[in-house]
Amino acid sequence: MKIGIDARMYRSTVAGIGRYSQNLIKNLLALDKNNEYILFMTLADKKEFENYFIENSLKIENYKLKIVVVDIPHFSLAEQTKLPKILEKENLDLMHFLNFNYPMRYKGKFITTIHDLTLLFYPQAAKDMNLIKHLGFRLVMKKACQNATKIIAVSKTTKKDIIKKFKVPNEKIAVIYEAADDPTSLRHVAELRGASKKNADKPIILYVGQFRRHKNLKGLIEAYQILKQELPCKLVILGKKENLNLDISSLKDDIVMPGFVSDEDLKMWYKTASVFVMPSFYEGFGLPGLEAMMAGTPVVASRTGSLPEIYQDAALYFDPFNSRDIAAKIKEVIINKNLHDKLIQNGLRISRVYSWKKTAEETLKLYK
Repeated sequence: MKIGIDARMYRSTVAGIGRYSQNLIKNLLALDKNNEYILFMTLADKKEFENYFIENSLKIENYKLKIVVVDIPHFSLAEQTKLPKILEKENLDLMHFLNFNYPMRYKGKFITTIHDLTLLFYPQAAKDMNLIKHLGFRLVMKKACQNATKIIAVSKTTKKDIIKKFKVPNEKIAVIYEAADDPTSLRHVAELRGASKKNADKPIILYVGQFRRHKNLKGLIEAYQILKQELPCKLVILGKKENLNLDISSLKDDIVMPGFVSDEDLKMWYKTASVFVMPSFYEGFGLPGLEAMMAGTPVVASRTGSLPEIYQDAALYFDPFNSRDIAAKIKEVIINKNLHDKLIQNGLRISRVYSWKKTAEETLKLYK
């Protein structure tokens, strides 16, 4: 078969789609020697993809692979008007859109991956959202679900949401879980040890993700204000800074916000943190929490959305609408060594249940 993959979000930091794109494609190529893959990428995505091959001493020419450079932004008018013709030129047997934003004029057979329905439940999650954009997102997602041959949902929770919102038949949706990257390989060992030693007497509470309303950063900061009155600690917030009107002026000495960091630095922060917090009102999968578990960091998380499904007994859960409950659960993990150690062990076990190889195997089975 000639299988097309829309990899224009290969470098994306949005909702783990970049992680999903990178790991699915790499594992499919390692696994499948029979089918030909056509990757549709921006020029910047193509360069990063080629760097991966160079860094790992791999040769692209050894794979049944073609890269088509498509400098068409996702969620754009050009995506709807120009992209279909580009895809149709390749005479694909199957197309896989790695997010719901597919061009509605495309007539070929396709699969779409739906990561979550955040933009429907929390329209504020998108930049400059207005009524027209909201209706546009809803229409494209609805058409993607209706016209796809199959839908991949990254959790049972997301599958349930798709069925409820778009009346899609149960058998049309396959649940294929994502996985966490292995954070054990670190170049910054000396820096990691220094950071651990420096903060040994002051626990680090870590958050990794977007600065969007549904991520509940406001609730996390309110919880931190309560917590810091009871025990000394630092709050570290990693992610691309966006204006959420967060008033942290009185906490500027206690909250560290490095912004968007490299994968190596992210691994270091996971390893250095005393506890990882996932305070979201809604998640389709919750990849950062799984990455924290794999790094050996205990996790406290919201009991809403998909998180209890994915994390199982490897997290201590709280009510995301109650800042005092968030603070109490974080404190409990920090001061209760038995609970702290139990969550670490459970987290290591649960995080290993998921693997990108398994994700690729199940996706390839669906292609066939």
